[in-house]
Amino acid sequence: MIRNLNIHGDNIVECERAFKLCKKALSIETSSIAIESTVFCPCYNASTETDEYIFTFFPGYGRWNKDILSLLHTEKDSLREAPDVVITEIINDIEKPLLAIEYCGALPAGNQAWQRSGRGYSTGKSKVPYLYIAELGGYELDSNRNRKAARTPNPAIPFSYITYSKEYSMVLPIYEKSPGCDEESERLYQNVFSEKQLIEIVECILLGKEYTEAEKELENKIISFIQIKAATSKGTITLSEEQWKKAYDVICNNESLITFLCKNNPINWKKTAYIDGLTESAQKFMNIASKYAIGITSSKLPMCIIPNSTKADFVKEVITLYPYLSENFKKWISKKDNLIIAWIMGFKPRGDDARPDRGLVPFVRMLTGKNADILTFVYGPAPTATWKLFEENPVKLGSTNGLWEAIFSASDAVLVDSATSKKKLNILKNEFQNKDFKPVDKNISVNTVPIKIGENDVDTILHTLLTQIKGIDIFEGMCNPPGGDWSGISVLDKKNKTEYRWLSLPRVSQTEAKRPDHVFQIFGLSDKPILLSVESKEGARELETEIGERLNRYLYDLLKTPVNAEKKTNVDDWKYSEHKLSKDNFLFASAAAYICMREGDFELVENKVGCDIIFSYYFDDNGKCIIKISSYSELGKKIAEAICKADCPLGNLSLVVV
Repeated sequence: MIRNLNIHGDNIVECERAFKLCKKALSIETSSIAIESTVFCPCYNASTETDEYIFTFFPGYGRWNKDILSLLHTEKDSLREAPDVVITEIINDIEKPLLAIEYCGALPAGNQAWQRSGRGYSTGKSKVPYLYIAELGGYELDSNRNRKAARTPNPAIPFSYITYSKEYSMVLPIYEKSPGCDEESERLYQNVFSEKQLIEIVECILLGKEYTEAEKELENKIISFIQIKAATSKGTITLSEEQWKKAYDVICNNESLITFLCKNNPINWKKTAYIDGLTESAQKFMNIASKYAIGITSSKLPMCIIPNSTKADFVKEVITLYPYLSENFKKWISKKDNLIIAWIMGFKPRGDDARPDRGLVPFVRMLTGKNADILTFVYGPAPTATWKLFEENPVKLGSTNGLWEAIFSASDAVLVDSATSKKKLNILKNEFQNKDFKPVDKNISVNTVPIKIGENDVDTILHTLLTQIKGIDIFEGMCNPPGGDWSGISVLDKKNKTEYRWLSLPRVSQTEAKRPDHVFQIFGLSDKPILLSVESKEGARELETEIGERLNRYLYDLLKTPVNAEKKTNVDDWKYSEHKLSKDNFLFASAAAYICMREGDFELVENKVGCDIIFSYYFDDNGKCIIKISSYSELGKKIAEAICKADCPLGNLSLVVV
């Protein structure tokens, strides 16, 4: 039996990660690029003892004839947030979503780890299983690349995934060991790392089997992590190890976490804000809430409960503070139920969105449940034009702004007290919910030629060409397409059979060098391996002047510092490392890659970038691509000729040396 699986991803790297995971789950040891691969959608053949598979990659959302994300946005309060990967199966020419995955190579930034909660919130509503794969044991680095403190999320965040999974489909975090994890962190989290459960769950999903047991094991590992966090918590009052376990037992019995917290573990809570322009009345509202509220698992998180036992007095003071609240709003807030308040600063001093706040209200909803009454209080300095749209057309405001979309999606009511608004605004769900929402067409199939060609294609083609090419020995040390996370650069020591890796890469080094989009290590063309750094852009005018020198300088600077991790080439397990490599062991070359869209582009780039090689892409109306490779140094010429002489892996790609 031949099964056709599509991997839709934010970019080619996410597609590759998911493919590697699928191969592990299905015990596929070998795979080969398919003859029918296109330059836009690499395609791979793979097989097991019982089945044959064709995996097709679709890198980059929103550029195909059909939007695969529409299959995850099936409810009226879904968000436009996109997971890194959606895996589908083609059945009778229709794509059926099997699994969504989010990869987080970045360090979880304490409380701000809720930034991605909107993706799990929205995907869970569609009943598509969702896995959030994050790393534990990594360290933040200072400007000199010395280790600072370890970064881990607040325990309420992984707990919210479990709570949400009880109400919808599986939406759970998976914790893997960070490549930079040292022995101390490895011992601390040895009962938390969940690769075994990850493989089992993905295998069951791909093969249509039940995964209840593996899901339960995963939940236990998440609770183990939460208890470790509780035991090592400093400076913030939170639930104890025992209380977290009791809270888990409560939600497993379909009981209310909020009721449990009110009755058993009231935590003193106080709201503070340190922004310029905080209104006097907003400060008073914070003081009123602090007087009556209890914390939701923590004394510091920007969310709290007004228990029904003190709610009447709270409401009386709020109505005195804001006498112009609508009658419907007063009626809603006066209900006897417990009230949840989410606190949104939301906007930086210049009025642009504070990105992490997009995930805050979805996080609160995931943690407290679909039946909780959530009031979102917005006190940040949004642009003045926001408030006119808020009053006149809140549905349009939500459809054009991701932060407001998240607030409206997960809230029951919104109260605004902002320095940029002349009025104290209030609104209920029936006023901001989109009543014209129509269910999406689930019978879709995505064509392998994109509607729009762009930077994703530049990166996809270069990556596929140089990793699948035969006749030249190339190791990919970094690939950073649009939406990538720059999680590291690797170099390979063939003599020691060891891969060395730098983590937490700065965008620009201290010498103003520029971080590359790609790094390839080429063997066999000289007495030393060549490190080829590539800057890729959609068009000629986006490439920076004299970028070649800055690309090389980035690697020079990096090689002055110790690596952060190493592993043998025949294993997957990384070890913490402080090994130093020498710049003298490598040759360096730089390259620029772009799409030649109009007459004069090539001459512009040739005179501008100062690179050893230029990859100029030309596409015809049938989707065929020609890459003209020009060189500007002896080393560049050697690389260009070797690439063109090798066997090209893609049928509709031609390479020409110019």
